[in-house]
Amino acid sequence: MKTNFVLIDIESDWKNLLPLTYFIEISNIPVGIIKIKLKWERYLRLSSCTSAVYYLKNNERSCVSNLFIRSSLLPDSTLVSSIKQLKGNECLTDKEGNWLACKTAGLISAEVFRRQLALHAFEEQIYPHSPVRLTRSWDLILQNENEIRKDFELLRLPHSKIAGKRIEIEGDFPVYISPESSVDSVFIDASEGPVYIEKSVKIMPYSYIKGPVAIMEGSVIKAGTRIYNGTRVGPVCKMGGEVKNVLFFGFSNKAHDGYLGDSVIGEWCNLGAGTSNSNLKNNYSSIKMWHIAGKKFENTGQMFLGTVMGNYSKTAINSRLNTGTVIGVSSNIFIPDFPPKFVNSFNWGGKSGTFDYEFDKALQTAETVWARRGRIFDRHQKDLFKQVFEFARQMEL
Repeated sequence: MKTNFVLIDIESDWKNLLPLTYFIEISNIPVGIIKIKLKWERYLRLSSCTSAVYYLKNNERSCVSNLFIRSSLLPDSTLVSSIKQLKGNECLTDKEGNWLACKTAGLISAEVFRRQLALHAFEEQIYPHSPVRLTRSWDLILQNENEIRKDFELLRLPHSKIAGKRIEIEGDFPVYISPESSVDSVFIDASEGPVYIEKSVKIMPYSYIKGPVAIMEGSVIKAGTRIYNGTRVGPVCKMGGEVKNVLFFGFSNKAHDGYLGDSVIGEWCNLGAGTSNSNLKNNYSSIKMWHIAGKKFENTGQMFLGTVMGNYSKTAINSRLNTGTVIGVSSNIFIPDFPPKFVNSFNWGGKSGTFDYEFDKALQTAETVWARRGRIFDRHQKDLFKQVFEFARQMEL
């Protein structure tokens, strides 16, 4: 089947974004309001196909095109304009020589394109600007606020008419509230950025929302919640307490009091009541975070960074997470002190360097959380869970 363009997951890019990519392709990462794949489709007004790596690899034969784009790129109008100007057998590269997008002379499969790319079969055209590319998991934290702004314009969302609703809005940035949502006695501060509230969202009374913020379909914001700029919630998340600049993937909960800042939380996660994190070191110095693919701590150059948590992980009540903590997938943290700044995947308790959450028990828990959302954890999901378990052991031990 012919597609208009193909988003290519490069192995190094995908590994660099672990633990967030254990279960998904890069193009399916949500950042801002919509996923990366949907951003590109909106900008190009074309349909896409994804060419993945490892156990996520799809049927390569269905990905046939003459335009191939690196999936870790976040699009903007300037970059898209340069891509549209590519001629056959040309690649757009950044100033360091990293390829961004390539156009072939004719229709080829993603598999053939990967071989040609390895052979350096394309003429390079240097992109004179600095493209935004996700190179580490914590890059999502750094980019989320700006992506909310960009997506609001990309989606051409109107300013909602809210006559008759008990909502107070301050500021001149647009606020979109789906007519299918329930928002009661809420203060929305749009003085520094837009606010997007999707359908079937319930926001309980006396909550405070400061844009840019995106709250996705089916999410519940509990009474008295404070949500600050740069936060994306959902779909189908429960939120309480205080959050700032946090990207929540779908079906994850922070339903009670506690502070979470400058963090990214994967799917099917749960933060116990009172869980809080640090996002600033006491001496205000640059934060180091664990890079799974590199098996070492890296200096991020950032003063504010909190937690990166992979899918299916959980914390007990009153858990405390240190500045720059990375937590793998399907881990349960319940130790009384701060856990290490890197907690392995499939870890029971939160001690460093252990894989002691038995696979069958981890799988059963995953099935249970799906069932609680009325979803079926089918054979495909079970196979994927097993593949992630085996691959995480290779990457993290």
